[in-house]
Amino acid sequence: MFGQGSRVFAMTSSGGTRVWPTYGAVSAAKAALESHIRQLALELAPFGITANAIRAGVTDTPALRKIPGNDQMMELSKMRNPYHRLTTPEDVAQMITLLANSGAHWLTGNTLGVDGGEDIVG
Repeated sequence: MFGQGSRVFAMTSSGGTRVWPTYGAVSAAKAALESHIRQLALELAPFGITANAIRAGVTDTPALRKIPGNDQMMELSKMRNPYHRLTTPEDVAQMITLLANSGAHWLTGNTLGVDGGEDIVG
């Protein structure tokens, strides 16, 4: 299944460390996922397998559209993001491509922000 040089990725969100009305169940799941990635990094390292989480910024997806208040969430994110735009699926795909490179073999157990700086400004 997995072998030396394999990569494990998980998608998370700022909900793992921040709060938003109506986002409680997702917040709990994301916090647990980030913890699990750290544990996987430890347990898979002897096999040469890395594990990292990608914390995408607010991205207009069908899943986001199911969250009550998503329109307000998107507008607020555009205003506070240093680039004044949302994260796109392409932004996330480019990061996955970088992490899949063999040069990323020493990067493991991290939650990496792919958000144009959205998380640093709150």
